[in-house]
Amino acid sequence: ILDDPVSSFDKTKKFAIINELFRGKTSLRNTSVVMLTHDIEPAIDIIRSVKGLFQHPKPTAYFLASKSGILTETKIEESDIQTFAQICVDNINQFPDEVIQCIYLRRHFEIINDFGEEYNYIANLLHARAVPIKKTDIGDVGMTAEEISAAEYGIKKYIPEFDYSSILSIIEDKSKIKDRFLNAEAGYDKLQLYRIFREVHCPSDGGADGILRKFVNESFHIENEYVMQLNPHKFDNVPEYVVDECERLVISS
Repeated sequence: ILDDPVSSFDKTKKFAIINELFRGKTSLRNTSVVMLTHDIEPAIDIIRSVKGLFQHPKPTAYFLASKSGILTETKIEESDIQTFAQICVDNINQFPDEVIQCIYLRRHFEIINDFGEEYNYIANLLHARAVPIKKTDIGDVGMTAEEISAAEYGIKKYIPEFDYSSILSIIEDKSKIKDRFLNAEAGYDKLQLYRIFREVHCPSDGGADGILRKFVNESFHIENEYVMQLNPHKFDNVPEYVVDECERLVISS
């Protein structure tokens, strides 16, 4: 049993350690091994990147999660390992909630480094700006009718029923965005909805949840943009205590 043998190493060293553990001259070949890790990269390497380099039997990987005291185990297949850009598009197509769709579409544009009119328009929407703006060297200026038209055309390629004003009305309605948070199934979605809820409806709360906000903004706003990743709807990697704390603050607001 190996307990996180690759933690705190960079990607190259992780790969080298995995290689030595399972393929080197003094490796653990012909031995049954259970390796536990919080890191997704070894699973990606073993299941997808170097799967052909292992001798029989082929290694398998499972995602373990504990929610409300119930432990679940989900097998990680090769097809589960995708770019996060792919995951975003898949989730846009799979889930009908307009706010969730916009959250994933903004992520998609960020990951492919497309910060054009579509990205800017959705960013304005998720920041609940009734009048969309563009940030320029001379300050904030309103988006022109032509820019808005171009943005809507591009967005509707992904979300055909996209309507800025109707989604804005949802975001501006405290009870509606709260309901969406409480009804969201994936921890990743809850955290993104939490960010919107706190910014739009509790902008001056004295920073009571400052540490939590920092964790949400800097960890789960960024770390899910690895080149390869697992879909957070199938493999929910957000710690339960983080979701619980977000829920407590949303309900009490």
